Amino acid sequence: MGSTATRKRIDPRRLEVKCETHKIGYATRDAALDACEGQMTRGSVEPGCHIEPYRCDSCGDWHTRNRRITFPRD
Repeated sequence: MGSTATRKRIDPRRLEVKCETHKIGYATRDAALDACEGQMTRGSVEPGCHIEPYRCDSCGDWHTRNRRITFPRD
C-alpha cells in the first residue's frame, strides 16, 4: 500500500533569505507575477483572495501576498 508525500518541499531560494519578512524576493515585478501565477495554479491561495506582487519597503525586492478581493459566504 503506497502513501502520498505530505511534506512540502523547501524552495532553495529560502535558504538565502535577505529580507526580515522571510519571504522570497524577486528582482523584477515580472518575476514576482510569474511566481504569483504559479502559486495560484498550485492552489496556494486563501478563499476570497488573489495573489499579487508588491514591492517590499524593507529590502526593495518584490514579494507575493494574498489580497482579499471578496468575502466568501459560510
